[in-house]
Amino acid sequence: MKYLLILFFIVLTIISCEKLDITPSDRLSDAAIWTSPITANLFLNDMYFSLNAGPYVNTYLNLPSEISNDPLDNFTDNTTYGPDAGPASVLYFNNSSYGPSNGLFQNQWKNMYANIRKCNLFIEKVTAASFPGSTKKGMIAQARFLRVYFYRQLIDLYGGVPLITKVLDNNDPEKTLYYPRNSYDECVAFIQSESKLAADSLPAIWTGKDIGRATRGAALSMKGEEELYAGKWADAVATNQTIMNEVGTNGYGLFSDYTGLFYANNENNKEVIFDIQFAPVLRVKNINQYWGVPMVTKGAGWGTCDPTQNLVDTYEFTDGKTEAEGSSLFIPKQPYKNRDKRFYSSIIYDGSVWRGTVINTRKGIANNANEINTTGLTGNKGRTGYFMKKLQDSTIYSTPGTLDGCNFIVQRYAEVLLNYAEAKNELSGPDASVYDAINKIRQRAGQPNLPGGLDQAGMRDRIRRERRIELAFEGKYFYDMKRWKTSEKIFSQPIMGMLITSSGGVLSYTKIPVRTVTYNPAKVLDAIPQYALDQNQKLTQNPGY
Repeated sequence: MKYLLILFFIVLTIISCEKLDITPSDRLSDAAIWTSPITANLFLNDMYFSLNAGPYVNTYLNLPSEISNDPLDNFTDNTTYGPDAGPASVLYFNNSSYGPSNGLFQNQWKNMYANIRKCNLFIEKVTAASFPGSTKKGMIAQARFLRVYFYRQLIDLYGGVPLITKVLDNNDPEKTLYYPRNSYDECVAFIQSESKLAADSLPAIWTGKDIGRATRGAALSMKGEEELYAGKWADAVATNQTIMNEVGTNGYGLFSDYTGLFYANNENNKEVIFDIQFAPVLRVKNINQYWGVPMVTKGAGWGTCDPTQNLVDTYEFTDGKTEAEGSSLFIPKQPYKNRDKRFYSSIIYDGSVWRGTVINTRKGIANNANEINTTGLTGNKGRTGYFMKKLQDSTIYSTPGTLDGCNFIVQRYAEVLLNYAEAKNELSGPDASVYDAINKIRQRAGQPNLPGGLDQAGMRDRIRRERRIELAFEGKYFYDMKRWKTSEKIFSQPIMGMLITSSGGVLSYTKIPVRTVTYNPAKVLDAIPQYALDQNQKLTQNPGY
């Protein structure tokens, strides 16, 4: 669907002429848009263009978090901000000072409701249009899917929100412009119902120029993920099992190369269930610039989200154990040897080769902007002794940033397996199907199968570790921490980095604190923005603010 991005740079002006009977040749009137499926699809394409990769960050750049300088993992112990001292994860999250007037994702509320209004308008207009019924059915199903996507972006942050399914109009004689919040359960039920309606009318696959549109699998995956987040275990098991059972129909499966899974030349591979379309020059992500290593021969970056030692310690060695679990393959003077393949796909560490350059984060090398910064927020250096590798395409250099047009994967088959395994384990314990789902992911990573005989609690721990590693930097762990209620325990300890020094040519490795988060457990949900409360007196604020 990348070719459609060209259309978003053609001026499309929607006008309404009440007195003059004029139809401009270079514009589309509101009425003209809905006279043909071709022109109506331009409006639908604009809704796809509005898709956001994560909530909109509050400071510095008004960009969706997962393509910004402050991605969601910066609000976890997976990564921490780099040399840039301005993002919300620094200003507000570290000291828990965020609230209605300085929220972490301040623009999310208004942006999502603007997108939801587009969906409502599209559904109303196409429903009333004279298109063939079969044509309208598929178009409305796509709009339902997109509306679910935008609502989830609100529900997962704020809990229950007003469910508005019609276009609000100041000329409405009933003046029904302001709605109270629906309950969280009502919102989850809405997601379930709307996702099913969309799935029932969407194709299993799209081909040619339509690749990238919502499919049946995308709608079911959205439904199954929300059911997991809501703790509706039986529903989540059934929904994700449906996707797994339809693998032969929709072609889903695990892509063989975990590193290349996220590269531009492998876009739309069999693991991708739904992604947000980007394209060089026309619509770029620029994460190679934001997240890249500060000093490298080709394509220097800003290093704005640096992986932590906390995350590195979660990666197993190839015997299936971590350092804390006493892996026999852990070598104190060579801590990065013998690791899970996903470690090498995801983390740039001292001695790594990245874009043809050896990256050293150790102390003692003159004029090295990549060494760990142990003096706080000052200085243009890395923060933890690590840099992010995953999601950056090594074949695309940061400069010029206009070349960074990789799609952003929202849902992929590995997550379906993880969602199924977690829900099934919580519902009835670890049976063979739970082992099978997790082991498929581990086998791609070159890791041994899970040990047999795990009880429910033991399997829960292993599934959570697997999710954290497999989905690192994809914006999922942020929501996992919230629903697992693990944030308070995690942030009761400092976030760590790795200080490497050299003496006589011998390297020494010391784990050091690099960040402290003062976490307020009352703020599990984000604050409803003050501007929304001022506008709508029927809204109520979340606890803790």
